[in-house]
Amino acid sequence: MIYAFEEIGPDLQRPPLSARRALLASGVAVPLDTWQSLPLQARQAIVAEGEKDAPSDFVVKQAISSVLKRVRFMGGVKDPPFDSIPQPVVDGLRQLRPITLPEWQSLRPLERYTLVAISGNSRLLYRAMEEMTQGPTSSLTPGKLLPWVGPLAHAEVRMARAVFGEVAAGRVQGGKAIVLARAAGIRAARLAHDVIDGYAEKFAGPVELDARLDAELGGYVWQAHVSTVDGEFFAAASVLAAATAAVALRDAIAASDPSATVGAVAVREAAWSVGSGAFGDEATVAMRAKAYVPPVMSGASGAHAASDGGQPSARAKGRRAGVPVWLAFMLVLSTILAFTAAGFTIQRNGGLKSVYPAIINR
Repeated sequence: MIYAFEEIGPDLQRPPLSARRALLASGVAVPLDTWQSLPLQARQAIVAEGEKDAPSDFVVKQAISSVLKRVRFMGGVKDPPFDSIPQPVVDGLRQLRPITLPEWQSLRPLERYTLVAISGNSRLLYRAMEEMTQGPTSSLTPGKLLPWVGPLAHAEVRMARAVFGEVAAGRVQGGKAIVLARAAGIRAARLAHDVIDGYAEKFAGPVELDARLDAELGGYVWQAHVSTVDGEFFAAASVLAAATAAVALRDAIAASDPSATVGAVAVREAAWSVGSGAFGDEATVAMRAKAYVPPVMSGASGAHAASDGGQPSARAKGRRAGVPVWLAFMLVLSTILAFTAAGFTIQRNGGLKSVYPAIINR
Protein backbone atom coordinates (compact mmCIF):
# COMPACT_ATOMS: atom_id res chain seq x y z
CA MET A 1 0.00 0.00 0.00
CA ILE A 2 1.19 3.49 -0.87
CA TYR A 3 -0.69 6.49 0.52
CA ALA A 4 -1.59 9.25 -1.93
CA PHE A 5 0.04 11.90 0.25
CA GLU A 6 3.39 10.12 -0.13
CA GLU A 7 3.42 10.97 -3.86
CA ILE A 8 5.40 7.89 -4.85
CA GLY A 9 5.01 6.40 -8.32
CA PRO A 10 4.87 2.71 -9.29
CA ASP A 11 8.64 2.70 -9.87
CA LEU A 12 9.11 3.08 -6.09
CA GLN A 13 12.02 5.49 -6.33
CA ARG A 14 11.53 6.24 -2.64
CA PRO A 15 10.60 3.69 0.05
CA PRO A 16 6.97 4.25 1.09
CA LEU A 17 5.92 4.08 4.72
CA SER A 18 4.91 0.45 4.33
CA ALA A 19 8.45 -0.45 3.19
CA ARG A 20 10.02 1.59 5.97
CA ARG A 21 7.89 -0.26 8.52
CA ALA A 22 8.94 -3.66 7.15
CA LEU A 23 12.63 -2.69 7.12
CA LEU A 24 12.55 -1.30 10.65
CA ALA A 25 10.68 -4.31 11.98
CA SER A 26 13.38 -6.52 10.44
CA GLY A 27 16.22 -4.40 11.84
CA VAL A 28 17.51 -3.22 8.46
CA ALA A 29 18.56 0.32 7.49
CA VAL A 30 18.73 0.84 3.72
CA PRO A 31 20.18 4.11 2.30
CA LEU A 32 18.16 5.72 -0.50
CA ASP A 33 20.69 4.97 -3.24
CA THR A 34 20.83 1.33 -2.11
CA TRP A 35 17.03 1.13 -2.15
CA GLN A 36 16.99 2.48 -5.70
CA SER A 37 19.55 -0.13 -6.79
CA LEU A 38 17.29 -2.98 -5.69
CA PRO A 39 15.31 -4.76 -8.42
CA LEU A 40 11.76 -3.44 -8.64
CA GLN A 41 10.41 -6.87 -7.73
CA ALA A 42 12.42 -6.82 -4.48
CA ARG A 43 11.13 -3.34 -3.62
CA GLN A 44 7.58 -4.45 -4.29
CA ALA A 45 8.04 -7.47 -2.02
CA ILE A 46 9.19 -5.25 0.85
CA VAL A 47 6.24 -2.88 0.33
CA ALA A 48 3.79 -5.80 0.36
CA GLU A 49 5.39 -7.18 3.53
CA GLY A 50 4.99 -3.84 5.27
CA GLU A 51 1.24 -3.95 4.71
CA LYS A 52 0.86 -7.14 6.73
CA ASP A 53 0.01 -7.22 10.42
CA ALA A 54 3.37 -8.89 11.14
CA PRO A 55 6.12 -8.40 8.52
CA SER A 56 8.41 -11.41 7.99
CA ASP A 57 12.12 -10.92 8.69
CA PHE A 58 12.90 -13.76 6.29
CA VAL A 59 11.02 -12.20 3.36
CA VAL A 60 12.56 -8.76 3.91
CA LYS A 61 16.13 -10.03 4.23
CA GLN A 62 15.66 -12.27 1.23
CA ALA A 63 14.56 -9.21 -0.77
CA ILE A 64 17.72 -7.27 0.15
CA SER A 65 20.08 -10.22 -0.31
CA SER A 66 21.67 -8.64 -3.38
CA VAL A 67 22.79 -5.54 -1.43
CA LEU A 68 23.73 -7.01 1.95
CA LYS A 69 27.12 -5.26 1.97
CA ARG A 70 25.44 -1.87 1.55
CA VAL A 71 22.87 -2.04 4.36
CA ARG A 72 23.17 -1.65 8.12
CA PHE A 73 21.69 -4.11 10.61
CA MET A 74 20.30 -3.07 13.98
CA GLY A 75 17.73 -4.17 16.51
CA GLY A 76 14.21 -4.56 15.16
CA VAL A 77 11.74 -1.74 15.91
CA LYS A 78 8.36 -2.74 17.29
CA ASP A 79 5.06 -1.29 16.09
CA PRO A 80 3.37 1.46 18.16
CA PRO A 81 1.30 0.17 21.12
CA PHE A 82 -2.26 -1.00 20.55
CA ASP A 83 -3.67 -0.05 23.96
CA SER A 84 -2.55 3.59 24.13
CA ILE A 85 -2.08 6.51 21.75
CA PRO A 86 1.58 7.65 21.66
CA GLN A 87 2.05 11.20 22.92
CA PRO A 88 3.57 12.53 19.64
CA VAL A 89 0.36 11.53 17.84
CA VAL A 90 -1.79 13.13 20.53
CA ASP A 91 0.21 16.36 20.27
CA GLY A 92 0.27 16.35 16.47
CA LEU A 93 -3.47 15.82 16.09
CA ARG A 94 -4.55 18.20 18.85
CA GLN A 95 -4.96 21.14 16.45
CA LEU A 96 -6.29 19.07 13.54
CA ARG A 97 -8.71 16.40 14.64
CA PRO A 98 -8.08 14.39 17.84
CA ILE A 99 -8.79 10.66 17.71
CA THR A 100 -10.16 8.50 20.47
CA LEU A 101 -8.61 5.32 21.82
CA PRO A 102 -11.32 3.12 20.18
CA GLU A 103 -10.49 4.78 16.84
CA TRP A 104 -6.77 4.22 17.40
CA GLN A 105 -7.41 0.56 18.13
CA SER A 106 -9.54 0.21 15.00
CA LEU A 107 -6.58 1.19 12.80
CA ARG A 108 -4.44 -1.39 11.07
CA PRO A 109 -0.82 -1.72 12.30
CA LEU A 110 0.48 0.10 9.21
CA GLU A 111 -1.89 3.01 9.84
CA ARG A 112 -0.82 3.33 13.47
CA TYR A 113 2.83 3.20 12.38
CA THR A 114 2.13 5.89 9.76
CA LEU A 115 0.63 8.34 12.25
CA VAL A 116 3.59 7.91 14.58
CA ALA A 117 6.17 8.16 11.78
CA ILE A 118 4.86 11.50 10.46
CA SER A 119 3.61 12.97 13.75
CA GLY A 120 6.36 15.59 13.66
CA ASN A 121 5.20 17.00 10.30
CA SER A 122 1.81 18.66 10.74
CA ARG A 123 1.19 19.03 7.00
CA LEU A 124 1.78 15.35 6.22
CA LEU A 125 -0.26 14.43 9.29
CA TYR A 126 -3.11 16.58 8.01
CA ARG A 127 -2.99 14.94 4.57
CA ALA A 128 -2.82 11.47 6.12
CA MET A 129 -5.87 12.19 8.26
CA GLU A 130 -7.71 13.46 5.18
CA GLU A 131 -6.99 10.16 3.48
CA MET A 132 -7.91 8.04 6.48
CA THR A 133 -11.24 9.78 7.09
CA GLN A 134 -12.53 9.89 3.50
CA GLY A 135 -13.62 7.27 1.00
CA PRO A 136 -15.29 3.85 1.25
CA THR A 137 -12.23 2.22 2.83
CA SER A 138 -11.68 4.89 5.48
CA SER A 139 -10.38 3.54 8.77
CA LEU A 140 -11.43 6.48 10.94
CA THR A 141 -14.86 7.94 11.60
CA PRO A 142 -15.58 10.61 8.97
CA GLY A 143 -15.05 14.04 10.45
CA LYS A 144 -14.08 17.47 9.24
CA LEU A 145 -10.51 18.48 9.95
CA LEU A 146 -9.77 21.90 11.36
CA PRO A 147 -7.99 24.25 8.93
CA TRP A 148 -4.28 23.54 8.73
CA VAL A 149 -1.81 26.26 9.69
CA GLY A 150 1.89 25.53 9.69
CA PRO A 151 5.30 26.22 8.13
CA LEU A 152 5.45 26.72 4.37
CA ALA A 153 7.34 28.70 1.76
CA HIS A 154 5.70 31.72 0.15
CA ALA A 155 6.48 33.68 -3.03
CA GLU A 156 4.57 36.28 -5.05
CA VAL A 157 4.59 37.30 -8.71
CA ARG A 158 3.22 40.78 -9.40
CA MET A 159 2.36 41.79 -12.95
CA ALA A 160 0.41 44.30 -15.02
CA ARG A 161 -3.32 43.81 -14.70
CA ALA A 162 -3.79 43.13 -18.41
CA VAL A 163 -1.12 40.39 -18.30
CA PHE A 164 -2.68 39.03 -15.14
CA GLY A 165 -5.91 38.63 -17.09
CA GLU A 166 -4.08 36.80 -19.87
CA VAL A 167 -2.53 34.30 -17.45
CA ALA A 168 -5.80 33.82 -15.59
CA ALA A 169 -7.62 33.14 -18.84
CA GLY A 170 -5.08 30.50 -19.84
CA ARG A 171 -3.64 32.40 -22.79
CA VAL A 172 0.05 32.27 -21.81
CA GLN A 173 2.19 29.36 -23.03
CA GLY A 174 -0.90 27.72 -24.45
CA GLY A 175 -2.59 27.69 -21.05
CA LYS A 176 0.33 25.79 -19.48
CA ALA A 177 2.11 28.68 -17.74
CA ILE A 178 1.15 27.64 -14.21
CA VAL A 179 1.73 23.94 -14.93
CA LEU A 180 5.20 24.54 -16.36
CA ALA A 181 6.15 26.92 -13.55
CA ARG A 182 5.03 24.33 -11.01
CA ALA A 183 7.07 21.64 -12.77
CA ALA A 184 10.16 23.86 -12.56
CA GLY A 185 9.58 24.38 -8.84
CA ILE A 186 9.22 20.66 -8.19
CA ARG A 187 12.45 19.90 -10.08
CA ALA A 188 14.26 22.54 -7.99
CA ALA A 189 12.99 20.98 -4.75
CA ARG A 190 14.08 17.52 -5.89
CA LEU A 191 17.59 18.85 -6.59
CA ALA A 192 18.00 20.72 -3.29
CA HIS A 193 20.60 18.21 -2.09
CA ASP A 194 22.71 18.99 -5.19
CA VAL A 195 22.21 22.76 -5.11
CA ILE A 196 22.83 23.44 -1.41
CA ASP A 197 25.97 21.83 0.02
CA GLY A 198 24.63 21.67 3.54
CA TYR A 199 21.88 19.28 2.45
CA ALA A 200 23.96 16.81 0.43
CA GLU A 201 22.56 13.89 2.44
CA LYS A 202 18.99 15.18 2.72
CA PHE A 203 16.56 14.19 -0.03
CA ALA A 204 13.13 15.60 -0.85
CA GLY A 205 10.10 13.38 -0.36
CA PRO A 206 6.54 14.65 -0.94
CA VAL A 207 6.49 18.03 -2.69
CA GLU A 208 3.34 20.10 -2.34
CA LEU A 209 3.42 23.21 -4.54
CA ASP A 210 0.68 25.27 -6.10
CA ALA A 211 -0.48 28.83 -6.79
CA ARG A 212 -3.59 30.96 -6.61
CA LEU A 213 -4.45 34.14 -8.45
CA ASP A 214 -4.83 37.17 -6.22
CA ALA A 215 -6.78 40.02 -7.80
CA GLU A 216 -5.92 42.41 -4.97
CA LEU A 217 -2.22 41.67 -5.32
CA GLY A 218 -2.42 41.78 -9.10
CA GLY A 219 -0.56 38.52 -9.56
CA TYR A 220 -0.07 34.99 -8.27
CA VAL A 221 0.83 33.64 -4.84
CA TRP A 222 2.87 30.43 -4.63
CA GLN A 223 3.01 28.19 -1.58
CA ALA A 224 5.22 25.14 -1.06
CA HIS A 225 5.63 22.50 1.60
CA VAL A 226 8.37 19.96 0.96
CA SER A 227 9.14 17.04 3.25
CA THR A 228 12.27 14.91 3.39
CA VAL A 229 12.15 11.20 2.66
CA ASP A 230 12.12 10.75 6.45
CA GLY A 231 9.01 12.91 6.84
CA GLU A 232 10.57 16.12 8.19
CA PHE A 233 9.67 19.60 6.90
CA PHE A 234 12.38 20.59 4.40
CA ALA A 235 12.46 24.39 4.63
CA ALA A 236 15.28 24.99 2.12
CA ALA A 237 13.69 22.81 -0.54
CA SER A 238 10.33 24.49 0.11
CA VAL A 239 11.84 27.93 -0.55
CA LEU A 240 13.55 26.63 -3.68
CA ALA A 241 10.25 25.24 -4.94
CA ALA A 242 8.18 28.39 -4.36
CA ALA A 243 10.87 30.82 -5.57
CA THR A 244 11.70 28.81 -8.70
CA ALA A 245 8.03 28.48 -9.65
CA ALA A 246 7.59 32.23 -9.19
CA VAL A 247 10.66 33.01 -11.31
CA ALA A 248 9.49 30.60 -14.02
CA LEU A 249 6.06 32.26 -14.14
CA ARG A 250 7.66 35.70 -14.24
CA ASP A 251 9.87 34.54 -17.13
CA ALA A 252 6.80 33.27 -19.01
CA ILE A 253 5.28 36.76 -19.00
CA ALA A 254 8.52 38.76 -19.32
CA ALA A 255 7.96 39.60 -22.98
CA SER A 256 4.51 41.03 -22.22
CA ASP A 257 5.43 42.67 -18.92
CA PRO A 258 9.16 43.32 -18.42
CA SER A 259 8.41 45.10 -15.14
CA ALA A 260 6.82 42.03 -13.51
CA THR A 261 8.43 41.26 -10.16
CA VAL A 262 9.04 38.32 -7.84
CA GLY A 263 9.00 39.05 -4.13
CA ALA A 264 7.91 38.18 -0.59
CA VAL A 265 9.95 34.96 -0.69
CA ALA A 266 9.94 33.59 2.84
CA VAL A 267 9.14 30.72 5.16
CA ARG A 268 6.13 31.58 7.27
CA GLU A 269 3.45 30.08 9.45
CA ALA A 270 0.31 30.29 7.35
CA ALA A 271 -2.76 28.43 6.18
CA TRP A 272 -2.55 26.38 2.99
CA SER A 273 -4.62 28.50 0.60
CA VAL A 274 -3.64 27.45 -2.91
CA GLY A 275 -4.62 24.76 -5.41
CA SER A 276 -7.01 21.86 -5.08
CA GLY A 277 -4.62 19.20 -3.81
CA ALA A 278 -6.11 16.89 -6.45
CA PHE A 279 -2.80 15.90 -8.02
CA GLY A 280 0.65 14.81 -7.02
CA ASP A 281 4.03 15.91 -8.30
CA GLU A 282 4.34 13.03 -10.76
CA ALA A 283 1.87 14.72 -13.13
CA THR A 284 4.13 17.68 -13.86
CA VAL A 285 7.60 16.88 -12.62
CA ALA A 286 8.88 15.82 -16.06
CA MET A 287 7.29 18.62 -18.10
CA ARG A 288 9.43 21.06 -20.10
CA ALA A 289 8.25 24.16 -21.94
CA LYS A 290 10.19 23.16 -25.08
CA ALA A 291 8.33 19.84 -25.20
CA TYR A 292 4.91 21.46 -25.20
CA VAL A 293 2.95 21.34 -28.46
CA PRO A 294 -0.02 23.75 -28.65
CA PRO A 295 -3.34 21.90 -28.36
CA VAL A 296 -5.37 21.09 -31.42
CA MET A 297 -8.78 22.73 -31.27
CA SER A 298 -11.56 20.34 -32.13
CA GLY A 299 -14.75 21.79 -30.78
CA ALA A 300 -15.35 22.30 -27.09
CA SER A 301 -14.03 18.88 -26.16
CA GLY A 302 -10.72 19.41 -27.92
CA ALA A 303 -9.76 22.68 -26.26
CA HIS A 304 -7.32 20.98 -23.93
CA ALA A 305 -6.03 18.18 -26.16
CA ALA A 306 -2.43 17.26 -25.52
CA SER A 307 0.38 16.41 -27.88
CA ASP A 308 0.15 12.67 -27.24
CA GLY A 309 -2.43 11.75 -29.82
CA GLY A 310 -5.07 14.18 -28.59
CA GLN A 311 -5.42 12.54 -25.15
CA PRO A 312 -5.76 14.94 -22.22
CA SER A 313 -2.59 15.27 -20.18
CA ALA A 314 -2.42 14.03 -16.60
CA ARG A 315 -2.49 17.63 -15.40
CA ALA A 316 -5.49 18.48 -17.61
CA LYS A 317 -7.43 15.51 -16.28
CA GLY A 318 -6.94 16.69 -12.72
CA ARG A 319 -7.62 20.38 -13.35
CA ARG A 320 -8.51 22.70 -16.22
CA ALA A 321 -6.06 25.52 -16.79
CA GLY A 322 -7.06 29.14 -16.27
CA VAL A 323 -10.27 30.63 -14.93
CA PRO A 324 -13.73 31.31 -16.42
CA VAL A 325 -13.67 33.59 -19.45
CA TRP A 326 -16.08 36.04 -17.79
CA LEU A 327 -13.57 36.70 -15.00
CA ALA A 328 -10.76 37.35 -17.47
CA PHE A 329 -13.08 39.67 -19.38
CA MET A 330 -13.89 41.61 -16.21
CA LEU A 331 -10.19 41.97 -15.41
CA VAL A 332 -9.44 43.36 -18.86
CA LEU A 333 -12.49 45.64 -18.71
CA SER A 334 -11.42 46.99 -15.32
CA THR A 335 -8.01 47.80 -16.80
CA ILE A 336 -9.57 49.73 -19.69
CA LEU A 337 -11.84 51.66 -17.32
CA ALA A 338 -8.87 52.49 -15.08
CA PHE A 339 -6.91 53.96 -18.00
CA THR A 340 -9.98 55.90 -19.14
CA ALA A 341 -10.49 57.34 -15.68
CA ALA A 342 -6.83 58.32 -15.54
CA GLY A 343 -7.19 60.12 -18.86
CA PHE A 344 -10.13 62.16 -17.62
CA THR A 345 -8.20 63.04 -14.45
CA ILE A 346 -5.21 64.27 -16.43
CA GLN A 347 -7.41 66.31 -18.73
CA ARG A 348 -9.34 67.83 -15.81
CA ASN A 349 -6.16 68.82 -13.93
CA GLY A 350 -4.47 70.55 -16.81
CA GLY A 351 -2.18 67.83 -18.15
CA LEU A 352 0.61 65.66 -16.85
CA LYS A 353 2.46 68.44 -15.02
CA SER A 354 -0.39 68.89 -12.58
CA VAL A 355 -0.83 65.19 -12.00
CA TYR A 356 2.75 64.18 -11.10
CA PRO A 357 3.01 66.46 -8.03
CA ALA A 358 -0.21 65.02 -6.70
CA ILE A 359 1.13 61.49 -7.05
CA ILE A 360 4.47 62.32 -5.46
CA ASN A 361 2.87 64.01 -2.46
CA ARG A 362 0.70 60.99 -1.61
